[in-house]
Amino acid sequence: MISNCLTIHLVIIGILCSYCALGDQTFFEVEGGTDFGTKDDFIADPVEDPSVIRFNKFNPIDQAYGDLPLNSSHYPISEKDEVVTYLKKETDAESVVNDKNDDEIIYNIEELIKLVGDLPDHPSSNMKADYWKKFDKVITLRSMGGKAKAKGALRKYMQLPSKWERFTVEGVAQAVYDEYPGSHQADFLADLVGGKYGPIEYDSAIIPTRSESQFLREVVTLAYINTWSIALVGPHNFGAKWFAGRARPEEIAWLIKNGQVQAPKKIKKRISEIPDFNKATDFTRYRGRNARLGREGSPRHPSWPAMHSAGSNMSFWLQIIMNLTPKQLCEAKKVDFAVSFARTVAGVHFEDDNMAGLKMGQEIVARALPAHFAKKYKGDANVIQQKVEEKRFAWDAYDALEKCGAGGPGRPPSNRPPSNRPPSNKPPSRRPPSRGPGGKPGN
Repeated sequence: MISNCLTIHLVIIGILCSYCALGDQTFFEVEGGTDFGTKDDFIADPVEDPSVIRFNKFNPIDQAYGDLPLNSSHYPISEKDEVVTYLKKETDAESVVNDKNDDEIIYNIEELIKLVGDLPDHPSSNMKADYWKKFDKVITLRSMGGKAKAKGALRKYMQLPSKWERFTVEGVAQAVYDEYPGSHQADFLADLVGGKYGPIEYDSAIIPTRSESQFLREVVTLAYINTWSIALVGPHNFGAKWFAGRARPEEIAWLIKNGQVQAPKKIKKRISEIPDFNKATDFTRYRGRNARLGREGSPRHPSWPAMHSAGSNMSFWLQIIMNLTPKQLCEAKKVDFAVSFARTVAGVHFEDDNMAGLKMGQEIVARALPAHFAKKYKGDANVIQQKVEEKRFAWDAYDALEKCGAGGPGRPPSNRPPSNRPPSNKPPSRRPPSRGPGGKPGN
């Protein structure tokens, strides 16, 4: 346990700061408004071992709970029933998931965590630790001029989706701020079906057709899977969040600013130079006029893995139900990566939060999709499984600066054997580029 520690609980409006000196069991707390939190207000000594710092951005409803701040001894929360109960019933922490008994979790969370590269790191007393390099990257991205054109300012980091090409840096951050889940993927799917990226071809070996002209098992299926995949991934992602308990960048920045955590000199200097840094949420782009009431800064759940990223798995499952051209696949990956990376531009996630989320989302969907499709659409589970394995890809190897060609070299040949369905003399189901999502349904 930390001998002298500072906890910051960012309230919907204002900040609750608790000071504790556990050695002599003394406790002092101060509650104030949005202008609270200048350096002179802090009296606690620096945290001796920063590696124990964990997520604490929630508002305690029950002020009598004495075991705060939460630290490494409280995570995974599933190992302490009293912590789970407290977070669920006596705080405004969001979507608290106990990975051991949640009704919607299908796959083992610890196994998923290992598959995406194991647990994240935390602040370190080693000034050369990788954690500080990651934190410095967040500072760089959140400090870019918000009015700058994103296409130029972010050119070293990402390619913008077509609908984002005129965005400013602030616009990129706002695009992934409390938006409807899957909305950017849905926009892409509408453009894809409308022919923006060339003719499309559904794979009838994966989702068998029920009539000559398709609607329900084409565009409606796309809309369904886009939502289904997010709902499937979400509980697992949040189970991993509350298992790892990684603190948000704003929490660490605020502790550094107020001398509670030691950091490399470069980082301390950069934080000291952030203008109007008067409360922790000011570290993010979701502040002041750019914030919505009650939603300043990061959400009230741990940082790793990022849910925006885990939900961005369209570029995987779309390859299963369609035969995409290289250009179409490139554009799909561009959207998923942009939604993920933009959260670091906003200052609310570390880059490895995003990468872990992207990998975890793909893994969960890859596991569930064959059986789900076989049951719902009566396809051949073995054929679906084979294509799933063919189309898995490593986000670690993704080139975020890849430019999608005008047409691409055409669809790559598939090594997948034909399905057991009887041969047909009909041409493949192909929707003309002129027909969009509003076209007349065939069934």
